[in-house]
Amino acid sequence: MSRRRRRRASMVLVHPVDGKLRGRPINTLARRLGLRRLITQSRQAGRFVSLTLLVGLLAILAECFMSYSFFVYEADIRGNHLLSYEVLYEASGIDGYSIFWIDPKAVEASLEALPYVREARVRSWLPNRVEITIQEREPMLLWRTKGKALWADWDGVTMEPIRDLPGLIRLEDELAEAVGPDGHLDPNIILGIRGIRQLLPEVDLFYYNRLNGLHFTTPDGVEVRLGDGQDMAYKVQLFDAIRRQARIEGRSVHLIDVRYPESPFIR
Repeated sequence: MSRRRRRRASMVLVHPVDGKLRGRPINTLARRLGLRRLITQSRQAGRFVSLTLLVGLLAILAECFMSYSFFVYEADIRGNHLLSYEVLYEASGIDGYSIFWIDPKAVEASLEALPYVREARVRSWLPNRVEITIQEREPMLLWRTKGKALWADWDGVTMEPIRDLPGLIRLEDELAEAVGPDGHLDPNIILGIRGIRQLLPEVDLFYYNRLNGLHFTTPDGVEVRLGDGQDMAYKVQLFDAIRRQARIEGRSVHLIDVRYPESPFIR
């Protein structure tokens, strides 16, 4: 026959009036002292405080995301010369968005998708301030090809002209034969133009076709044919050496053809 073990209540020693120590169950003591009620009330109060803090935090977040004070309706745009404020602000895509939803990196990518923008930097501050710093591409060439004109910078990136820019170097390429693999102006052709410009800054008109490649006429009337973009840097140096030697010798030259640098032709 199994014995039932009685759960013995934990005892605590108390000092009665007669000085004798006597045991009293803790549960009975706790009930008399109201500890259980105090603990329960304390827990309930803690839950209430936590709930109150949560509701307050949600209210603050709602205010931040819904208040018009945090929405963007303008930006501080710097560094632009070609593009207007309106064009850049529209391209940024930030108008009417909360400052908390604006991703500076995404805005930079949107702006740098414009062919006129080399680099963009975006910063934002509370409550709704956005600063955009633009580094624009600098058009150096006016490339006339297939009946239209395009700007091109020294990297060969082409852009639709959006205003009149005097002083650009002109490149006449009727059949668009100076196009590089990426659809922009062949960088080797640009290398040749830059090299000649360093030697002869007054030359501002170049031509390109499949037969003669890059060619131009010097201020003193000498026709120069550089050919395609292959070994362009060396061809420019070779042209300069021939020109200098002819000047030293006092030789009259009308044509310098370095399309085939291993056998240059002079007339």
